[in-house]
Amino acid sequence: MSAHEANKGVWGSPFPASTGWGWVLTYGVLLILGGILAFLNPLATGFAAGVIFGAILLAYGVIAIVAGLSAFSTRSKVLELLLGVVAVLAGLFVLFDPFQGAASLAWAIGLWLFVSGFSQLFYGLKGTHDKGWRLLLGVVDIGLGTYLVISGPLAGLAFVAAIIGFSFLFRGVFLISLAFGLRRLKSA
Repeated sequence: MSAHEANKGVWGSPFPASTGWGWVLTYGVLLILGGILAFLNPLATGFAAGVIFGAILLAYGVIAIVAGLSAFSTRSKVLELLLGVVAVLAGLFVLFDPFQGAASLAWAIGLWLFVSGFSQLFYGLKGTHDKGWRLLLGVVDIGLGTYLVISGPLAGLAFVAAIIGFSFLFRGVFLISLAFGLRRLKSA
């Protein structure tokens, strides 16, 4: 086997298996493009997020029903079957109206932030460590949570699109920097 053949990557790719920096770079660039698209078209992003959310709920519900039917104890059966049926119904609801599903996802995140904010305030007032940070986080979480809970569905869709966009952008930047680090490692 020649040195060139030994240095070939997985499945004959032109990038060596030891680093794969080219694939990582490509993935990073695609994620950045996806993040930009999420910001440019929040309605499509919200629709896609709603469809994925509905599909996940539906799959979870089916699996929970199967697990409930195969559970050993009666208590486990009833709980798993109930959770499965609720998840299937919620998944179908979200799939029939993905925009409302994405908006309800934003509402759930807002409710979580609201509750999290109050717990941060409680521990900030009660505790001695990181008091200032906890109080600040509590106020910020309560503010964001309140905004998401009382805002309309379009604001919820924009929020979901922003989260997806930021996630893709930051992950893409990270992967591009990782790819160049791997490239330097390969050439060293």
